[in-house]
Amino acid sequence: YLQKAMHGTSPPVVETTLNNYCLYNTSVIELEFDEKSGKPVKATYNDVVGPAKEFIKLLCLLGVLYSIVEITGYAPFGTVEKTGEGMTWVFHPKHLANNFFVAYITQLNLAASTSGAASTVSLLLGKKTKKVTNNAMLESTSVSDFWGRRWNQLVHGALKGGVFKPLRKHNFSKEISATATFLASGLIHEYVLAVMCHSYGSGDDYFHHEKHYYGVHLAFFLYNGILIVLEYAFIGTVLHKKISELSLPSPVLTCMVIGSALPIAHWFTEEYVRHHIYDGLKVGCPMIVTINY
Repeated sequence: YLQKAMHGTSPPVVETTLNNYCLYNTSVIELEFDEKSGKPVKATYNDVVGPAKEFIKLLCLLGVLYSIVEITGYAPFGTVEKTGEGMTWVFHPKHLANNFFVAYITQLNLAASTSGAASTVSLLLGKKTKKVTNNAMLESTSVSDFWGRRWNQLVHGALKGGVFKPLRKHNFSKEISATATFLASGLIHEYVLAVMCHSYGSGDDYFHHEKHYYGVHLAFFLYNGILIVLEYAFIGTVLHKKISELSLPSPVLTCMVIGSALPIAHWFTEEYVRHHIYDGLKVGCPMIVTINY
């Protein structure tokens, strides 16, 4: 937000009044503003109840998946030996299925938490909020659609206004600006993970965690930054035009998009699994668990 203020990349309507600016920068969920009136959109009954219903639905779905985790762990399709030449194991069907499973849990946790927050903000402030997630794992039709319009729009907006737009204003290319944005995202995620996984004490102390491996989140986001750059280069080519003419069904496009990053998705999720971050998120989910007498 400081970068947005320095470079003037906040939405124009936000900067029309001090009240708008304060609301925009202090709300935990981004508010929706009316371009004509220049004021925040008032929340309706559905704006409060809709996200609350979504929160309950997602919590129940998470309960089902976490019930599976209680039985199988975070590898319900079986583990894969990380041996052999190079990294060929990352393309093993079991590995890909496990990665999708954990990535989908990640999406549901993000969607549930932001839906609950959106309902609360709309109830307390009486203002309509923007939707943060839009089923990226099952409906994305391109890499840019995944990151730019469906996955965590709260962080996307901050990074776009704080990194991408300022660089574009200083005449950096779209490719360099996108790469720098994903680099910034990777560094932010590294910082967050380091804070959450920092060790306190020793031995059986509750706050002592397993060793944290730095760099995996940064590598994950840089990889996806490269995918975005490749997409920029691909659009407009003869092959792109030929594929566009095929009018492939959306599910096929989604499989292609998710498949481009699925082999290395564990670079993002594995540290959360090892440090029991997901286990902490399952508190409150309606689960079926085994009770030992």
